[in-house]
Amino acid sequence: MATALLASNQSAVFIQTQASLGVFVDAAATPANAIRCIGAPKFAVRGAGIIDRKEVYTPWAGNTSSRTGGLGWDITLQTEFFWIFGNTYDLTLANQTQLAALWLASPWAISEDNNTEYTVLEVQPFFEPDVDRIAPNYAVQPFSMVYEETGGKRYAAYDCVALPKISWEYGQRVMIDWTVKGSWMPVGDSQDIQPVYATPVNEPPLIGVNCDLTITGLTVGIDAVTKVTIDTGWTLNDVGDTRKEYGFGISFFRLDTSPSLEIELAEFNESAQASWYQAQDNTIGTSIVLSMDVTGNPDWIITLNNPQYVSFPENGGETNGYRSNALKWQAIPDSDATLMSFAMRATSP
Repeated sequence: MATALLASNQSAVFIQTQASLGVFVDAAATPANAIRCIGAPKFAVRGAGIIDRKEVYTPWAGNTSSRTGGLGWDITLQTEFFWIFGNTYDLTLANQTQLAALWLASPWAISEDNNTEYTVLEVQPFFEPDVDRIAPNYAVQPFSMVYEETGGKRYAAYDCVALPKISWEYGQRVMIDWTVKGSWMPVGDSQDIQPVYATPVNEPPLIGVNCDLTITGLTVGIDAVTKVTIDTGWTLNDVGDTRKEYGFGISFFRLDTSPSLEIELAEFNESAQASWYQAQDNTIGTSIVLSMDVTGNPDWIITLNNPQYVSFPENGGETNGYRSNALKWQAIPDSDATLMSFAMRATSP
């Protein structure tokens, strides 16, 4: 009998916010929970995994039989950046983005700015969860995840939390690399559930064009921005819990480093630029604001407050015949004020 080779795009990923901590929700039971991924997600076992017992003596050569230790899932996946700009403020699957469950699983302070009609996600040094998260109002809302390989295996995890890292190059898609930690569920057989993707026409991915960059308090000569990388500064840490069946509790968020913004730029100006001097002088600026025009408005506004160089500007040599530099800043906290924020244009409910 011939063997069929299945491509990853014939599989599907389903994600659903949990109503209760510690209770798995079969996200694939609702086909509209499907999200569009770039390729297949990667599931890796964390924890002790299979415990080797070769040091236990036996009368015979070789190992004593292994045992399974504490288990959890480390998951990575990549998506395009999806957002329905100008829609009613409501961070749920149907109204603003198919990635809602992932955004809610990070420790953003989420709110609506009624004056400017933006959905605002903030990275704060002193975290204050906002009541605008959907019920129940966890500071971080865990989700359940199912990955179905068509005609193959079924991977599932629950109590998942996630971290985004966002990047794009000029004229290309805005991409998000998600790092996820979740509680263990044994691998099962695929149920071949057919996904239903949300708003396939009205929610295209963002393209890195029509951007505006404003830097206040620092002097940077910018003739063209060719690459952008955004890191929230959060890390995910394991929490061991011997009360659990597999030995892990829900993972713990920590603001290990300040949020950062890194850009690569073209430098046409022949005069000396101040970026090297300000990096050497440890200058702290006021803000860096990067906005993207999607619908004729500043639809997505990224703000980094109190920016300071965290490395000397990197001379990238030549790109297509022009000089290029790479600049990286981090937000320096001096109060409980927001370090980084994302504001996405919405309308009042």
